Amino acid sequence: MYSLRVKKISSIKLYPPCKIFIAIYIEANKNEKSDALEIPKFKLGSSIFSRLIVTFLIIIIPIYMLGIYINSWSLYTVKNEISKSTAAQVSFYLEGLEKEIERIKILQYDCLNDEYLNKLAIRWNIMNMYERVESLRQLQQRLVTIKNSSIYIKNVNAYIFPAGRTVSSNTGIDNIDMEGYREIRVPADIKGAQIINFKGGLYLSTLQQKNISNTSPLYLIAIELNQDALEQALAQFNTLEGSGSILINLTDNGIIMNKSDAADTLSIDSVLDNLDKNGSSGMVFNKTEHTKNYIVYAKSNYLNMILLKYIPEEFILKPLWSYYIWVWVFSIVSVCIILIYSFSTYKFMHKPLATLVKAFRKVESGDLQVSINHDSNNEFGYLYKRFNNMTRNLNTLIDQVYNQKILMQRAELKQLQSQINPHFLYNSFFMINTMAKVGDENLIPFTKHLGEYFRFVTRNSSDYIPLSDEVNHAGVYTSIQLMRFSKRVQIQFAQCPEMYSDLKVPRLILQPIIENAFEHGIEKKKNGGIIRINFEADEKGLNIIVEDNGDEMADARLSELQKALEYSREDTQITGIININRRIKLVFGEKSGLYVFRSELGGLKVILKIKISGGDDHAQIADCG
Repeated sequence: MYSLRVKKISSIKLYPPCKIFIAIYIEANKNEKSDALEIPKFKLGSSIFSRLIVTFLIIIIPIYMLGIYINSWSLYTVKNEISKSTAAQVSFYLEGLEKEIERIKILQYDCLNDEYLNKLAIRWNIMNMYERVESLRQLQQRLVTIKNSSIYIKNVNAYIFPAGRTVSSNTGIDNIDMEGYREIRVPADIKGAQIINFKGGLYLSTLQQKNISNTSPLYLIAIELNQDALEQALAQFNTLEGSGSILINLTDNGIIMNKSDAADTLSIDSVLDNLDKNGSSGMVFNKTEHTKNYIVYAKSNYLNMILLKYIPEEFILKPLWSYYIWVWVFSIVSVCIILIYSFSTYKFMHKPLATLVKAFRKVESGDLQVSINHDSNNEFGYLYKRFNNMTRNLNTLIDQVYNQKILMQRAELKQLQSQINPHFLYNSFFMINTMAKVGDENLIPFTKHLGEYFRFVTRNSSDYIPLSDEVNHAGVYTSIQLMRFSKRVQIQFAQCPEMYSDLKVPRLILQPIIENAFEHGIEKKKNGGIIRINFEADEKGLNIIVEDNGDEMADARLSELQKALEYSREDTQITGIININRRIKLVFGEKSGLYVFRSELGGLKVILKIKISGGDDHAQIADCG
């Protein structure tokens, strides 16, 4: 499944497990860039789950708004149709009443030309008793005929001023009632059928216009309308409980006919103020402290009246309740669809993806023992199974590569140390031979120091020792060299910082640098040779500085040495300095190692850098060695 292609095991640095996983995974995927393995921390706005929900809402919200619009339009249409239907009923009644009143007015006008009425008005004073009685009887008969012509007529009166008599279709002949005449008389300049409200009765009056002699009218015909018949007709509209009808005279805004128990609560004046003055019919909503009503109205210009029919709000809205119910059902179903979609998306997509991302983050943090437990057989089940197989194979590969790397490093360290020991051994024997020949008194101390030196380098208990032991060993070495070059060499050896005295470091990293300063720096100087060993420490690491005042290091050689330390390869010839540089980098990382410069003293300056930041894992490995 995976093809591990590692050209050289030794070229892989001693990474923590997370970094080793990344390195192996890159090799296993044909050297893809490591950036591709970085798992981003998803924000809410950029997650797949939130985008799916937003996309679904973008789809469902217009559909929901369209449904609300269609419902609102349906409610408006139904409400408008109810309004039109009720207004049509009111207008039909008012038109019928208008036609009936007009017919009555025609009969009334026709009666003005009645033969017997004119005889009584003109010839009353010259008529004998018989003529008067006969004319009055004939006139009354005419009035009864008019009264019987319509159910809306209650009584017909003829006021005859010259005779001083009032002829009634109901009560017969009586003396003239001047108060009634004055109240029900309509001015001649008013047009239309004016209905007069007098003493609780409704009257239509028509009088004779001025005659040729320009005297006052001689007679007046007054028809009293049947209010019971009008109320019965209005009652036909009150089919709904709580509804009512009101007939209003616009001349004085007085109520002519009220088939309602709510005239007072309706606030008639405010209702009339809200009506469309120019429209003949319509519907308005009236709200008071105790009632809410829809008022349908129709206006008659001929009668100068307006008919109001009020219907309680609940009866108008009752046919619309089913629409409201379906709106709520539609809204609840829409919300349920959104919730179900969100939950199913979370359960079947976001949650499995989150589980997979969480597992990858654990692997990224170095936990390669993670395994996803699942029982699904869908696409995510396949991904989980492949992920578990991948982690198992990676664990196997890491175990092989990591263990091989450690074994190879330990073998390489042993080999490098073995290259150091013979080099110094040859020089030491040469020095003993020389001192024995000349009978040097320092031979005994020299051999003692030499014994301590070789006891240190040949001790195989551990490849890593405390820094203080390494510094003490370097001190033993400088003591040996001082016995040889005491007359022309000065050594300035600073104290090891206490905070780093227990730091575990590879063996033999400081002494070869000092040895290099002796051999290549001041060995050929006849006097005034200086070697200075200083320590610069902080929380991030330690710098050990070894410099001399030798003048044998040319700029070309210094540049060559710098390049050798910076670009050391497997096939590079191993020298003491390169040896130490590679060992330090193997243990403490690439930021550590040796760096060479021109010293202020004039010779070579070697800085041994040990970076603690990022090197803790290696120090721990050193502890285990």
